[in-house]
Amino acid sequence: MYSVLQFIIRVSLRIFCANITLSSKDVLQSKGPLLLACNHPNGFLDAIIIGSLFKQPVYYLARGDAFKYAFTNKLLKALKMLPIYRLSEGREYLSLNEKTFDACHQILLQGGIVLIFSEGISKHSWQLQPLKKGTARIAFKAWQEPSIGERFRILPVSINYHSFTQFGKQVIVHLGDIITKQQDLLRAQEGERTQQLNSLLATQLLKGMLVANGNTNLVQTLITKHTQLIKSPTTAVGDLQHLQANYQLTSLPKSNHLFLPKMLLLMPAIVGFVLHAAFYFPIKKLVQYVTKGSVFYDSALFAVLLMLYPIYYVMLTLLALHFTNNIALQIVVLLMPFWLWLLVRFKQLCY
Repeated sequence: MYSVLQFIIRVSLRIFCANITLSSKDVLQSKGPLLLACNHPNGFLDAIIIGSLFKQPVYYLARGDAFKYAFTNKLLKALKMLPIYRLSEGREYLSLNEKTFDACHQILLQGGIVLIFSEGISKHSWQLQPLKKGTARIAFKAWQEPSIGERFRILPVSINYHSFTQFGKQVIVHLGDIITKQQDLLRAQEGERTQQLNSLLATQLLKGMLVANGNTNLVQTLITKHTQLIKSPTTAVGDLQHLQANYQLTSLPKSNHLFLPKMLLLMPAIVGFVLHAAFYFPIKKLVQYVTKGSVFYDSALFAVLLMLYPIYYVMLTLLALHFTNNIALQIVVLLMPFWLWLLVRFKQLCY
């Protein structure tokens, strides 16, 4: 189930996200034992995007309250998600975290990959939140295990979004420098070594993040236009951080060369909009209502669209084939996903 869903998700993300820029592809073929330590700005979508990038299955630590219901419990576990509980979800659940950390250790012993959100909480923000103890807990136990201690690594992963609510979003994923066994930290007291590892990890995460520092508009604009501003994906965040430090919003270069591509994509984009508006906007309104006040809008919207779009596509295609003999119209409807993809490309050029 995971392999099938991973393929579907990879294809779907090419439409849901206008662009996902990856700083390096070298480690995506890596095998475990590997711990991906990531910031957490956008709910489950963070895990969906990062998990889709790696060839080997990735096990995720996800907030425990999502596992309360039988259906979602089975679905999330099929997607290799493991529950982690916070005090706010009930003191009686905290003991279950031991099972989750034991499961993570077993996955690493078997050469697996585990993804943990080191901040411990998701917040729509262009800031790094204080890191919790979970990453250090998993890491030091793995480093102390003779069979994997020398092979276990931590890979810092920084994820940046131009928006937490827009369809066709711009995303930058920065893979930091691998953190290997830290002998000096292993000899330190538990509290001290946790603090030092978190400090090292935070430094690596910040190298791959655009932090707002009071100017959210500038950061959003830099991420939005990053494909036009950067020299290469490997220097994406570094170049943008340089621009952030030295430019004002009005000083960013204009993209006049995009006029012709916009004109070429205008009509296909209109076709894509007309074919999908009646499907997309009611779902968008419903998801906005259900997820109001939470960080799950993007991930919930992606999940609902992923489940319902094939039904909408089949129904519209059958109606077109049954009620019209116009071959051109039938072909237009059959190519719906393609028009939608072009609509997202057009939207990307208009940012």
